[in-house]
Amino acid sequence: MNPQGPLTGAEVWLLPEAEVDGLTEQARSVLSADEHARWTRLRSEAARRRHLGARLLCRSVLGAYTSTPAQQLCFMQGDFGRPELLPNPSGLRFNLSHTDGLIVCAVTDGLLCGVDVERTDVDPNVAGYAMERFTPAERARLEAADPVRRARDFLDVWVLKEAYTKALGVGLQYGFDAFQLGPDSRGKVVLNDPRLPGPEAGRWQFGLSTTGTGHRLAVAVRRHGNSRAPVPVPQRLFTTEVLGRCTEVGIGAPPSVGSSPSATSATPSPASTSAPPKAC
Repeated sequence: MNPQGPLTGAEVWLLPEAEVDGLTEQARSVLSADEHARWTRLRSEAARRRHLGARLLCRSVLGAYTSTPAQQLCFMQGDFGRPELLPNPSGLRFNLSHTDGLIVCAVTDGLLCGVDVERTDVDPNVAGYAMERFTPAERARLEAADPVRRARDFLDVWVLKEAYTKALGVGLQYGFDAFQLGPDSRGKVVLNDPRLPGPEAGRWQFGLSTTGTGHRLAVAVRRHGNSRAPVPVPQRLFTTEVLGRCTEVGIGAPPSVGSSPSATSATPSPASTSAPPKAC
């Protein structure tokens, strides 16, 4: 497939961990020296596999969007460790998450974005401990639910808060007990963050879904300016076919594997950039 237009809004790319072993050679070929050093330091096979998969997914997709060879992309880190493209004339933003069984990468046309993915088999002991980080209202709602509902709702709140704080670039240091995220009477996820000025909370859009691999996925996106229009956030499966296209001129439009109700099939296209002289 040929690219059919620029990235509009956001997309989430999914790479099942089971596919990574078959992509090891390609993944190692795009690692920077620092990424390779980190890979060699990881002790468990699972951690090494996810590291390779995350770097391959991130570099391949961003490289296709920017017409830059994946191994030549450079990144910088913010104050709290969030990576950003450098240089980044296209203004793309991205965020990674991985857990046992799945690796995901959110990419946007400049919108702040965060993504989190977790397994759905939540350990009740872990959930009980982690709930202490939530607001009193959130804890009360969860404690009043039956055990099955409590585990499900806990996971939803957790992945939403992870996605939001990752979009802000601060992660857990933001304090999960200082803001509230949850559904309103219509089931729409609403943010209540006292640290945001005026109408800022209304500019955030959240999505929750269960992937085909059975994981729970949350995406947080801040809309441009004062817009309240829904941002399309289709999910796309990263396959060997997509990888092949990523090494050519760019990404076509593979079939969506799930999306928010308002999502449309946005199709990314590479933007003209000058490739940095070496991997970073």
